[in-house]
Amino acid sequence: MVLLFTLAVAGLILLTNLFLMSVLVYVKTQQIVVSPEMLYYYYSWKEFTVVSAGVCLLVFGGSLYKGLSLSGGGPSVAEMLGGRLISQATTDLQQRQLLNVVEEMAIAAGMPIPQVYLLSDTSINAFAAGLSPANAVIGITEGTLQRLSREELQGVIAHEFSHISNGDMRLNIRLIGMLHGILLIGLIGYFLVRSLRFAGRSRSSKGGAGLLAIAAVGFGLMVIGYAGSFFGQWIKAIVSRQREYLADSSAVQFTRNKEGIGGALKKIGGSAVGSYISSPSAPEYSHAYFVNGLNFFWQPWFATHPPLESRIKRIEPSWDGEFLNSVVNKTPLSEPVETPPSGAAKLAMTAAILSSAEQAIGQVGTLNEENIEYVHQLIVAMPLLLREAAQDAYSARILVYAALIHLQKDKAAALAVVARYADPDMLALLEKYLPELKSLDDSFKLPLLELCINALRELSPNQFVQFKAAVKNIIASDQSVNLREWVIQRFVVQQLDQHFGFGKPPKARHASLDVFGKDVAMLLSLIAWVEHKDAAEASAAFASGAAEAKLQNLELLPARSFKLESLDRALDNLMRLKPLVKPRLLKACVALIMHDGTATTRGIELVRTISTCLDCPMPPMRVQ
Repeated sequence: MVLLFTLAVAGLILLTNLFLMSVLVYVKTQQIVVSPEMLYYYYSWKEFTVVSAGVCLLVFGGSLYKGLSLSGGGPSVAEMLGGRLISQATTDLQQRQLLNVVEEMAIAAGMPIPQVYLLSDTSINAFAAGLSPANAVIGITEGTLQRLSREELQGVIAHEFSHISNGDMRLNIRLIGMLHGILLIGLIGYFLVRSLRFAGRSRSSKGGAGLLAIAAVGFGLMVIGYAGSFFGQWIKAIVSRQREYLADSSAVQFTRNKEGIGGALKKIGGSAVGSYISSPSAPEYSHAYFVNGLNFFWQPWFATHPPLESRIKRIEPSWDGEFLNSVVNKTPLSEPVETPPSGAAKLAMTAAILSSAEQAIGQVGTLNEENIEYVHQLIVAMPLLLREAAQDAYSARILVYAALIHLQKDKAAALAVVARYADPDMLALLEKYLPELKSLDDSFKLPLLELCINALRELSPNQFVQFKAAVKNIIASDQSVNLREWVIQRFVVQQLDQHFGFGKPPKARHASLDVFGKDVAMLLSLIAWVEHKDAAEASAAFASGAAEAKLQNLELLPARSFKLESLDRALDNLMRLKPLVKPRLLKACVALIMHDGTATTRGIELVRTISTCLDCPMPPMRVQ
């Protein structure tokens, strides 16, 4: 991509210089025919250098400006395309079904749940956008909701999750910024030509000549801009085509269902409304849609997506070439009514079984059929009162408060804190949720928090600041902080801090674990004591984790030596590790909890919280 961008900028520099050479020679000689000798005489290297520097400044300045305008991540792109956020509290059955599919896949992958935006188009299309999983969104058209079955919808969403997990979203936003810089010269020419409408007719010959010169320059820059558009389409086409094949194959791998994504592609091919997106900004993000969203004449030559027939053939080699008729669902869809399993033990039977630390790390940021089904059953089996509360920003706050108050030694002091930050209705709901949380099985607690985080993204910045202060004061109300309180605070607040822009992940600077030996020892010691109360067992488990980390001279810290402030500092330090080093640390954590072949829910929660803080989210785990 960098090579193509460099070639595009070099081409623009050459074309702009040739154009301005011609204009300058004409102004000085009144001759249209330009010979190399005349160019050499009237256009020196000084002019060439100045013009080239100006082109570079425009291109890179335009790219920087566009990049900064999209620094908000996924929401910025979705709003640019005219999308509106689907509230977690929606009562529309089709929208609720879509949100359920997204939630199940995100929790199964261990990722933050993306917000979902709806575009008003009746066509069938979708996209994923964001700079990281923490601010990712999924956009989908109304036609996709109305014309696809749940199975097909799941295939489309799995395709978009592949773009999230493979880092395509960040690449796509970078492409928007780069291409805006390339097209900026043409935009300047366009505005010059438009400005002539307001110049009026000049009575003097000199004025008329000046307007003619402005028009000539404007049209010339517009022509160069079309060349920039050529380069832009070329770059987008080359970069994005293979990513679409990868996302298709990943969707089949995630869902183990060819009919889902295959059926969606067939319906697009057989639909009269197609996949066209009507937003004026649609061309800027054309390389990131589920299928081609534009209808320009150059698409067959510079298509950002492979042909539908080719994509379907790769998914279903025996396809007969017939597309499916796409019709609007006349009746609203509803989620299938299922009988919840009787307990967490039956739920665990469907979870993916981890046999090694390598397998656990291999699942980071990915999906598989077993985990998707497990999370689906988990959400179905979750108490309805809590599940519905987690889908609304107002009641989700109360659930987090209740989860913390449940762990307090002095519950009266904690309730007094809530009374300072909440209205009377919140206190009444709090009393309602506390008994449910007290009897809630441990396997539901982390998924319930993940649902709450998704709803809490709908808070205003001021509401979030108030919520964050309430969480901090509830934890401090009994003058002590236990590990479960720390897990809740770290798991919830860190993700929301990044979403609201109050905290950014530290820059990855270190390529070796050796730099943070003491921090690794603290983390592994904590996990060892959480998993084992017996000193000999904790020591043996710690040794297995240290061996996986490949660090020398690590020693198990005493069980009573931990302070959560020190644990926070250790985790903050480890967040500065470079991406390729983090798997080694997570392998050590997983090897430790798998040492004796069983794992406690507390140990799994702790490791998943650590992995989320390191931006390597892990899916639900079970060890047999």
